[in-house]
Amino acid sequence: MNIAIVDDQLNDLRNAKNFLQGYLQQNFSEIAPQVKIFSFINAAKFINDFKSGDFDLLILDIFMKPFNGIQVAEFVREKDRDISIIFLTNSEDYILDGYKVFAIGYFLKPLKENIEQFSKTFYYIFPKLLESRKKLCVNVKGNDMLVPYKNIRYIDIDDNHHTCIHLRDKNFSVNTTYEECLNELKDDLRFVECYHRVILNMDFIKIMNEDNFILEDNTPIPISKRKSKAAKLKYMSHLIKISSAVTW
Repeated sequence: MNIAIVDDQLNDLRNAKNFLQGYLQQNFSEIAPQVKIFSFINAAKFINDFKSGDFDLLILDIFMKPFNGIQVAEFVREKDRDISIIFLTNSEDYILDGYKVFAIGYFLKPLKENIEQFSKTFYYIFPKLLESRKKLCVNVKGNDMLVPYKNIRYIDIDDNHHTCIHLRDKNFSVNTTYEECLNELKDDLRFVECYHRVILNMDFIKIMNEDNFILEDNTPIPISKRKSKAAKLKYMSHLIKISSAVTW
């Protein structure tokens, strides 16, 4: 996992990196060695070098020059829709601007004096970051392929009785059995088996009606009568979890 911190004040940049490293070691010791933290004092250089997929989390100071944190976030969001963004700030006056770039929260400086607010935000986002890195291993024409959980909309059986994985932009059949996919995904709270041989990623649900889950592109996913109660309860729990997330 890669985390980037961008702040044009050297002391603040060092303090934020050291604090985050210590916090991870103390509270997530098993994962901490897998986390790489990169610090950037020059926002313009960061923008110039940034590529989609470079980082899982971006922590941005709001008050920077020549580009402030909101401007940097706008540039990053155009290139990477999945990266999580958190702002560093001495003041709450500008935090509502974070809605424009779908930021997930903010940290007040100095971090050591705002540990409660930091912990609340980080304890929400860090497990989500870990979830986003999970991948399903499937076999396609004799070759193994890793498919990020977060990209899977749903899995079902195609007309040729093969397991079919549906992503945002394409569908493809795999040699891996449906049961093998279900066995791996069943313990991830994002997924529910709502119909016979249909595994659905609830992050893609727009609305639920009596007989179907309706996805963001209006694709209906049926809910069987036998699985209806359990599937709907799991989806309601999923919504509650989302609504309890850290917000601005």
